Amino acid sequence: MERRGNLLVRSERLILRIVTCSLSQRTAAVRRISPRVAAVAVVVTLAAGAAGNAAAQQKKVFLFATGGYYIASDLYVGTTVNSKVKIDDSPTFGGRLVIMPQPHFGVELSYARAVSNVHGGTVANPLEGNVSLDQIDIGGLYAGYNGAGRGYVSLGLGSTGFTPHLQDVDGSSQWRFAWNVGAGFMFDLGRSLIGRIDGRYRGTNTNRQTGSNSYCDAFGNCYGYASMVYSSGEVTAGLGFKF
Repeated sequence: MERRGNLLVRSERLILRIVTCSLSQRTAAVRRISPRVAAVAVVVTLAAGAAGNAAAQQKKVFLFATGGYYIASDLYVGTTVNSKVKIDDSPTFGGRLVIMPQPHFGVELSYARAVSNVHGGTVANPLEGNVSLDQIDIGGLYAGYNGAGRGYVSLGLGSTGFTPHLQDVDGSSQWRFAWNVGAGFMFDLGRSLIGRIDGRYRGTNTNRQTGSNSYCDAFGNCYGYASMVYSSGEVTAGLGFKF
């Protein structure tokens, strides 16, 4: 009986040693693996963050399709008859390319077109038709807070082309120096899409000379620009891609 008791005690001690040794090895293995896993996790996290920031920083070029409302004013006045020519407000469409080399400063190339109906002439000889207005500009943008949404102001120079289509007669295009000022807001719509809303005032130097004619109709009634500066405005919205 005494010998059996000693054997049981020895067996229990041996099992305890084996279990203790096994636990110690597993704990040591965990201690050896944990720093490696943590280091790999940190490297992967930093790499993913850097890649995301690099991708965001690389997208400095925006290409927009725009459309909106063109606000016209009196363009022509009669030089041989006492008559003003009214130009209707109309839809406008175009495109804009924005390059942002810095977070707050950018360069914009833009084109816009509007076709406005014309009303005027005399009671006996009414003037009907339309005028195509083409606008080409290069300008600068200054953006405020650089986040998912950013407001901006713009200042640009360019040219406006007037092409009359009156009394079923197509006139020649006349291009004039122009400038514009505006303000707007851009907002991200995802990784590759961006939207914008924009309002602008435009002044076009008509190079008007006293008594000069820009158009004469079939009845011998002639018209010239109404003022030295033709004023117009536009309110637009756009959807673009980020590159």
